[in-house]
Amino acid sequence: MTYRSFLSTLCALSLVAHATGQNDEADFNQRQAKVLNAFAKKAFDKGFPRQAKIVWLQTIKLYDPDNAEAWKGMHYVKIGSSWNPDTKNPYPTADTGNGAEGAPLFKAYEALRKDLASQHKMQAEKWNRADRTDRANYHWKMVLRWVEKDEQAQKALEHHEVGGVTGTGLEQILFDRSKMIEKAVEEQSKIDYEVKRVEGVECPPLDRAQVKYITVRSEHFTLHGDPEEEDNLLEALKWSERALKVCEVAFPWPHGIDQWPSSASFSAKETYQQILKANQVPDLEWRLEHTSTCSIGNTHIAHTGGPQVLFDNEVRNVSRACSHFGSDALVEGIGHTFVGMIFNNNRLFAVDLKKQEGTTASEEDREYTSPDFDIWKNLSLEMAWKSTGGVPARELPFCDAAAFTNEQRIKAWSFCDYLMRRDPQLLADFDQIALQMKKERNKQPLEFEKRFDEAHEAKVAQLDKEWEDFWTGASPVLKAIQNNTPPLQAISKGVDKWLEAYNAARKERQATPVTWSANLSARCKEHAEYLKKNKDQRSPAQLHTEVVDLGGSYVGSMFAEMALVETGVNLAGAKKMFEKWISLPGYRDALLNNSILTVGMYLDGDILVINAVSGLGAPKASNAGYTWFPRDTGLILDGEVAVADLGPDVEKLLKKNGREGQKKVGFPITVHFGSGIGADRHSFTCSMTTAKGEKIDGAIMLDDGNARTATAPGVVVFYPFEPLPKGVINFVWSWKAGDKMLQAKGSFQSK
Repeated sequence: MTYRSFLSTLCALSLVAHATGQNDEADFNQRQAKVLNAFAKKAFDKGFPRQAKIVWLQTIKLYDPDNAEAWKGMHYVKIGSSWNPDTKNPYPTADTGNGAEGAPLFKAYEALRKDLASQHKMQAEKWNRADRTDRANYHWKMVLRWVEKDEQAQKALEHHEVGGVTGTGLEQILFDRSKMIEKAVEEQSKIDYEVKRVEGVECPPLDRAQVKYITVRSEHFTLHGDPEEEDNLLEALKWSERALKVCEVAFPWPHGIDQWPSSASFSAKETYQQILKANQVPDLEWRLEHTSTCSIGNTHIAHTGGPQVLFDNEVRNVSRACSHFGSDALVEGIGHTFVGMIFNNNRLFAVDLKKQEGTTASEEDREYTSPDFDIWKNLSLEMAWKSTGGVPARELPFCDAAAFTNEQRIKAWSFCDYLMRRDPQLLADFDQIALQMKKERNKQPLEFEKRFDEAHEAKVAQLDKEWEDFWTGASPVLKAIQNNTPPLQAISKGVDKWLEAYNAARKERQATPVTWSANLSARCKEHAEYLKKNKDQRSPAQLHTEVVDLGGSYVGSMFAEMALVETGVNLAGAKKMFEKWISLPGYRDALLNNSILTVGMYLDGDILVINAVSGLGAPKASNAGYTWFPRDTGLILDGEVAVADLGPDVEKLLKKNGREGQKKVGFPITVHFGSGIGADRHSFTCSMTTAKGEKIDGAIMLDDGNARTATAPGVVVFYPFEPLPKGVINFVWSWKAGDKMLQAKGSFQSK
């Protein structure tokens, strides 16, 4: 045989081996896809469509981009060469499965993961024997995507210990920086910075608008706002100082700001608009219609509605200033990132989200408007699993905030969140290159990617892939950083019976039924487990928080504030339990509020936790608007409620009114607006009298409490200072909404 014929034979054999390898990989992927599809179909048939969707997305992303079974399972139809949502058959989003199915379904998924990992392990070993380290390492990584520990995979990939599992050098950086920022947030949340009201400080934009305001100051910041909001303004500046310290930890560069701009926040939209008009800001008509914040001179002006939005705005302003970013998407994204890290909520958009057309927004549209970052994390997860990856990172620097799509906003936030953990300097470079290109009137994403790649070892496409891996939990370390409870693990036996009882209690009070979601139940499970471990934490204040030293978490404590929590429950006593809720204004809201569309719910023995804030949305037209309690005539109600049952917010209210140490108050009456108070917060008055016309003194509490027993989002409460006398009690609420004065009146029998 000649040398040339020998080479030809060798080449032919190599091509055959390569083709055989390709065919083997293709067959392998089809087998893995088949297993995933079977489980997704099972989850869907059992009534858990959100979980099924994630598994079908995994099929498409990891094994077969054109897998017809997965696409059709998600209710897509093929048009030409692309798959598109079937508009005539929209994919369901509500979980309808039986709680008893949760444990076996989760066990089946865990077994599935082990089987998928085992198959990848055999494939890796096969490629190892062929000296194809590249292919072998791909499969070793996939082994660890599906299972947390496999010594053979860890050794092959040269992993080292990271946070109780193993990972790469990059994952060590991600883990360490994530924990560093989380520690800073938790520590700062406990620090009580000095803040005070000051006199004689002028704010020209406000003076030109002739609005009433007061001024409060901390070491670094000045804030103007409504005189009636003094306590909240003072608390907001504490969050400004806390956010500054977190930014000093998170950003690798000094903030370099000698004189911080002042801020002005007002609860009424009309006041914000009055200020913009008086100062003739550019694009006035558009800003009046579409914005909630605006800079005038050296002052940031904002319409913030309630206190949580006020705190959000202060944290957002500080983080944006410390970042020094100028591109719309990165400015918006970094604000969302720090607000999410500090509050796990996002209640303010510098530019309002586009209003949905038609009378009813889709479930997905509603989720994009949710303030709950757990919802946003689920949206980012689904986006990262998409075969296209959603919005390419190279397009972000050229997004216009005024025209943000939902996906662009989520990607801007989640990409900033990821790179803050990896290396914030990469974000700064993203921003600077984009700003330079805008000066050149060059808004070409491909040109941006070329310039960035030429200057960096980490390429744009690589960062996009890392973003996908982070949000999909592609490795044990990435899962550990997020530390999420899988939705299938948050399905508890008996939850369907409790949902039935809860809806029966709502129906009795003319409220619409709610659906249940495994996704919204994850935090419920975590808090129930925390309470189960800490049996001595049973006061209202303790039930509605978590202590890190007792095994809780900072995010868990924020969730617990507005959760519905009951211990010692049994289904036979459900009706009595819900009747007790009527005396607790925040819990009462969960029985009356038609903006609650979906709840999370978890039952752990005799501990029941309900998430009634993450699934808020616009109610049906017939149930829209506000309501109040008591509304039906002839109700006979207890004339008194124990302060100990209402918790620390009521204790604080009593102390403020010179009644510290009081054990009981009169039955509280409420107005319920849904997800937020839809009126001028400072215009509320309540007149309560006996049948003889004798005045009953009390105080109003808005929705800025820290324990749901006393209040809830969108609730206004009147607390009579003293137990009510027996007999007929009359009341009249008054408040201003826009340019109208509204009233709600009624009466009830006090026993």
